[in-house]
Amino acid sequence: MNIPYLDLKATNALFEPLLSEAIGRTVRSGRYLQGEETARFEAAFARFCGARHCVGVGNGLDAITLILLAMKQLEGWHEGDEIVVPAFTFIASAEAVSRAGLTPVLCDIAADDFLIDPQAAERAVTPRTRALLPVHLYGKVCNMDALAAVAARHGLKIVEDSAQAHGALYNRRRAGSLGDAAAFSFYPGKNLGALGDGGAVVTSDEELARRVRELANYGAKEKYLHTHLGLNSRLDEMQAAALAVKLPELNRQNAARQAIAAYYGSHIDNPLIQTPYGGRTAGSVFHIYPVLTRHREELHSYLAERGIQTLTHYPRPIHRQPAYAAMAGLSFPEAERAAACELSLPIGPTLTPDETNYIVESLNLFRK
Repeated sequence: MNIPYLDLKATNALFEPLLSEAIGRTVRSGRYLQGEETARFEAAFARFCGARHCVGVGNGLDAITLILLAMKQLEGWHEGDEIVVPAFTFIASAEAVSRAGLTPVLCDIAADDFLIDPQAAERAVTPRTRALLPVHLYGKVCNMDALAAVAARHGLKIVEDSAQAHGALYNRRRAGSLGDAAAFSFYPGKNLGALGDGGAVVTSDEELARRVRELANYGAKEKYLHTHLGLNSRLDEMQAAALAVKLPELNRQNAARQAIAAYYGSHIDNPLIQTPYGGRTAGSVFHIYPVLTRHREELHSYLAERGIQTLTHYPRPIHRQPAYAAMAGLSFPEAERAAACELSLPIGPTLTPDETNYIVESLNLFRK
């Protein structure tokens, strides 16, 4: 077999002809920014997440940055104030903090789920800490009850990095409605993916939503009246139209991922390969299905020889990135273990039962 990690062409084909019709309609409209397509999608996505407001922006990195910039202005934070971020995540989680003129302070992840450890997060809090930034990595929501308790004890905001968690549930509430604000990415490979870059800020705080919208539009309160130094970060009409076609199918596609993940979890049987979460997968939408192995390169090569593409998310924790060389002396054992051992298996709505079974059989035959 030849099994790509994620077949985007086949995934997008599931939405035809509606997808092409929506793009064609937008092209013919003559309106490509800040029009009806974006407004319609924003309203639908806010409802989906269980929040009052959604602001479409250029990408997920901008979404986090804009939330923090808006909070910094509205709350009177100072340059260099601190945001607690897990050490194991895509670099955008920390980079957005730096872009906002704030300081990312890293903490370790929990041993069993790749997610921020609430106890480690609390140990990282100082008098200059202003917010926690939990990352719902791989599509599983962090322990938000424990994090909310930490935030309450220290008077902190909670900013959800929901870039990989479209539709994920926690106590019957969706990612995006569990903190003060949430950032989403619509990068094409996401569970809800655009046809290019895109992102959104979701919140029930009206003042925060208004400030984010201004900052994303050059800091303009109205045309040619710029009350703040802002960015140019807007979800365009083409991407909004595509996302509006895909959103009604998100729950079904997430269910397909969950079924594949359940099959992996119950059928992978190899002492060299550890499946995630100890079986505690409730609510996850499995943007990524990670396994852990001390023999990652060998397993990656072995699967490639059998026609199965795998990826690594992520091979370097934040404190091992050259961009954050000042943190190189820090140690976060669980983040480092995950970075050294994680391998991502194919998972997506077009993966067939035969392909899933072939992947499992291949994994079970792997020997060092």
